[in-house]
Amino acid sequence: MSVEPAIVTHLNKIGKSKKLDKWVPHELNESQRMRRYEVCSALVLRNKNEPFLDRIVICDEKWILYDNRKRSAQWIDRGAAPKQFPKPNQQQRKVMVSVWWSRRGLFSYSFFKPGETITAEKYCQEIEKMHQQLQRRYPILVNRKGPILLHDNARPHVSQRTIQKLHDLGYETLPHPAYSPDLSPTDYHFFKHLDRFLQGKVFKNEEEAKNAFEEFVASRTPQF
Repeated sequence: MSVEPAIVTHLNKIGKSKKLDKWVPHELNESQRMRRYEVCSALVLRNKNEPFLDRIVICDEKWILYDNRKRSAQWIDRGAAPKQFPKPNQQQRKVMVSVWWSRRGLFSYSFFKPGETITAEKYCQEIEKMHQQLQRRYPILVNRKGPILLHDNARPHVSQRTIQKLHDLGYETLPHPAYSPDLSPTDYHFFKHLDRFLQGKVFKNEEEAKNAFEEFVASRTPQF
């Protein structure tokens, strides 16, 4: 046994694994790191003095692909040819969905029209629709406590038009430090489970893709 395999074997035995560095969107400077620390510390202290997690409303968008098949490795006989897999189209068809949810569950979502993109105007329309749903289903949160919106710093989210819209509706926005590498709860929870649900599925048209999303939503409980 050579030295390198012996070292690898020993590292495996003591619970180590080899991984690449994690990609982050931006290398933070000292002031940005300090800002992250200040925001995180303030939120932790605030939640201790005045619990607010049940007031948080989260939004995000996601593309639902028509073809959700992925290549997988196969164990085959030496010299045998692996199964064929169709190369995905670079312009694969897809539909975008926006979701709004809280710890009570998903309470609003909408599908974008083909070619439609997120603009400040579109985002404000989404906020208005979400607000009506929230007011109908959880009036105490809207009328007494006041919702706290968690979203990233994408341009439509921080436009003056959006800021004014949220102010008019009485929404607070949770601080989100610039270039934060933290994943949105939607990415590491909601969309993670949605991806698993869609895995391997192929849709013929937009209606089938939408139906699959709605089937996923119907299969989740509030505890999810």
